[in-house]
Amino acid sequence: MGQTAEQDLQARLQAIRSMGGGQADVDATIARNILHEDLGHFDGQLTIYGLDDATRDRLIAHSRQDAALAVLNVGTLTKEARALRRWISVVVVLLVVLIAVEVARYFG
Repeated sequence: MGQTAEQDLQARLQAIRSMGGGQADVDATIARNILHEDLGHFDGQLTIYGLDDATRDRLIAHSRQDAALAVLNVGTLTKEARALRRWISVVVVLLVVLIAVEVARYFG
């Protein structure tokens, strides 16, 4: 007998944690688990939606658009996070210099 979606997910998340995987690995695993659950890869859990062809095709198109938008948003957020890290580094360096100047002035 195979695993349920929940059992599979828990086993995979535990493996990721034991191997030191990051949040991106966890997110990808959860997304893959949801897909496999919808596709019926787990025991007795095939979901039948009963959609006509036009509705199914429209949902597929919207899903692909949503996925593409999500990928682009992640790229944008990653760039912004890098820029913020650079600015934080600059501010920290400036604060260290300012503190050093003040300490030198106080003791000098």
